[in-house]
Amino acid sequence: AGHNTVQFDDRDQMPRLSRFLFGDWLKTDFLVPLVEDGSSSQFAAGYTDAKGVGHRRHILLRNNGFFVLDEVSGFRQKAVLRWRLVPGDWRVVSTEDGVQVSHSQLQLVLSIKSSVPIVRVEIIDGWESKYYLERNVMPVIEFEVKQPGTLSTELNWFL
Repeated sequence: AGHNTVQFDDRDQMPRLSRFLFGDWLKTDFLVPLVEDGSSSQFAAGYTDAKGVGHRRHILLRNNGFFVLDEVSGFRQKAVLRWRLVPGDWRVVSTEDGVQVSHSQLQLVLSIKSSVPIVRVEIIDGWESKYYLERNVMPVIEFEVKQPGTLSTELNWFL
């Protein structure tokens, strides 16, 4: 829940063995090597965990933003995609084919589209920890789906 990724069925991707130790380490079963040209970089990777849940992430980085395509499958109840946001005033607007989130002072626009219905969109209080034993509140947006599909995220910044 503390990372910019997808969480399945309210559980960690790997089972906790102790306070700082996890088991059933994930192994990459899908990989597209890094490709760079003059204006962008792209790559992809994915895994299938011990419970048969699959996640593949494709990333395209451009000079003015990025595009992420998450393919999710094999979960039982839900998948929640989280993006940690810069602090400030964020506005959520439903669009014809997804959700758009924009920052009121910065020129940032985050757009989410899904091949399956998005059942919940919510900005919650999350945490960031830049230093040991220190944590600060930060906004986190959550997108929840209840069936396998693809979630596409596009973030653009305008300088």
